[in-house]
Amino acid sequence: MVNRFLVLLFITCLMSTNAPAMNDNPFAKTESLQVGTEIKWAMDKEAVLAIKSASDDEGTFYHLRFDNKQLALFITTDKSGLLPKQFSQLEIPDILIDGRQSALFRWCLNNQEDHNRFLQQGLTVKNNICKVDGDAGSFVMQLNMDTLTALRNGAELLIVLKPYRTPLELHYDLGDFNDMYVALNTRPKPAVAPLVATRTVAENPVKICWAEPPANYKNIMPVEYDCDNALGKIEAETRLGKLIDQEKAKQQKIAAEKEKQRKLAEQKKQQELLKAEAAAIAASEAKRTQISQEITQKMLAICDKYWKKGEHRCYCQKYIEHAPKNIQAKASCN
Repeated sequence: MVNRFLVLLFITCLMSTNAPAMNDNPFAKTESLQVGTEIKWAMDKEAVLAIKSASDDEGTFYHLRFDNKQLALFITTDKSGLLPKQFSQLEIPDILIDGRQSALFRWCLNNQEDHNRFLQQGLTVKNNICKVDGDAGSFVMQLNMDTLTALRNGAELLIVLKPYRTPLELHYDLGDFNDMYVALNTRPKPAVAPLVATRTVAENPVKICWAEPPANYKNIMPVEYDCDNALGKIEAETRLGKLIDQEKAKQQKIAAEKEKQRKLAEQKKQQELLKAEAAAIAASEAKRTQISQEITQKMLAICDKYWKKGEHRCYCQKYIEHAPKNIQAKASCN
């Protein structure tokens, strides 16, 4: 009996020890790397390039590069950034600025071939605005003015990578981004030269294109952009989309007010109809009562002549209550 108890106790302890391991799913975890302002931007003003590099505990380096035109992430196995770490399948599930998904990244998702769930290595994004290259261990996103402004005014940039089965979140503190941007783009003042009147001739005039609103939005003016500027087209389409959304909201508000007024008018009309109907019924009832009273008076005048003679007629049976006491109802008149 004691041996059996010890065996059961041993099995119970073994199951209790193994339970956490069974419920521990390594693929459900998300790794995270915090990159704060203590890691400084390395700047090359002549090349207009700034790089912030950080590494994880496994010796992988993450280099965030900015050159006014694009934001790029390069993953390498060395600190200098010369040896790219290659991935057979690199994915970018999300990019957030201050907790909100980047509108430009969302545009890339919606303009990627095959699917829009995440940016995937080997899939093309329209105009190459976003590009994932697992062989080079890189992700590049062309910048527009709205995204650049968000980065300059933001507090945190979050880039979510999925190099393997476990996602990796790169949290960048943007507290020093605007200072870096200003320093990178500040140039020494040139020496003042004598003013010489010159005539400037545009060698390559800008070709203007227009983002046209739908035909049913005649109140919205088209938004112009440089035909050769892919990002300018995106910004123009974005501004046009906002104008359309505003016009939609305005039209919906007008339609809602019209519907409200229509319902009020219909309700008022219904009330007037009910009131008129009630008045007609009341008038009809009053008229019916008047006619009934007139008929009663005429019949009483006729019947009274017979009652005074001590006679009774069946058509006077209805008015017997008005007859003298000596006149009684006849059973044969029923």
